Amino acid sequence: MLNHSKPHLITLLLIFPAKAMDWKLTFITTFVAVALTSLLGLWRALTCAAGWRAWICYRVAMFHRLVFSRCTQENTCTIPEDGPAIIVANHSSPLDPVLLWTKHFAQFKKPRLRVIGYMMAKEYYVRAGLIGWVCRAMESIPVERSGRDMVPIREALRRLADGKLLGLFPEGRINLKTPDEQLLPGGTGIAWLALKSGAPVIPVFIRKAPRSKSMVRAFIVRTRTSLCYGPPIDLSRWKNAKGTHDELAEITDYIMTHIANLGGLRISPVYVPKKNEQAPPQA
Repeated sequence: MLNHSKPHLITLLLIFPAKAMDWKLTFITTFVAVALTSLLGLWRALTCAAGWRAWICYRVAMFHRLVFSRCTQENTCTIPEDGPAIIVANHSSPLDPVLLWTKHFAQFKKPRLRVIGYMMAKEYYVRAGLIGWVCRAMESIPVERSGRDMVPIREALRRLADGKLLGLFPEGRINLKTPDEQLLPGGTGIAWLALKSGAPVIPVFIRKAPRSKSMVRAFIVRTRTSLCYGPPIDLSRWKNAKGTHDELAEITDYIMTHIANLGGLRISPVYVPKKNEQAPPQA
């Protein structure tokens, strides 16, 4: 019995150190790979021209694109590489700002992140936790829902004057009723900003965005979203406009038509009261 067991014992003594070395080598290789990847990510975040917070947000947006929204571009993105621009789109999902950012630099000669600062409801901006942090990281401009505060308008003009991107959803709220048939009426603020700033207006249509009133639920809904871009809208015929309500309404409908045409939808024209028409009684 002793003679037969010795070869087995010797074999085990030879194999065990080899397996131990394989395990240690695998652990060390994995640790080094993770460490180098982490350092590379940290270096990219710290050297990102848009800021480390924007870099983190974009990484999350890319994860969401790959796993959940699977967002693609139907045509060439027309967001400019340099200079100011007003990005306008339809609004059917809480995640529209995230989706609009998808591969926005794909056509840049020197790919880099450009932050699109959105005008959004103030309650999201001041909210504690992750949502508020993301809003501030993305240079959002808080707006009171009453629309009577001019501070956001001045901040938007200042942002465009600095050569940055401004994002707007002219419908003013998420379109839950007719997102696939008809856009809601656009707010005339987009026309006023376009006239005052002279910045190009870039229309985008977001197709099949994840729909839910809850941002968390919308984030985890799997869809196949796509983006369709239009060329900068030519507003030259209004270069001498005085900014009357009729003119702003006309320009707004013109902008909304460009967004709607990208998605094959209809628009809801801005209401223009007739002369001597009395305002409807308040409820």
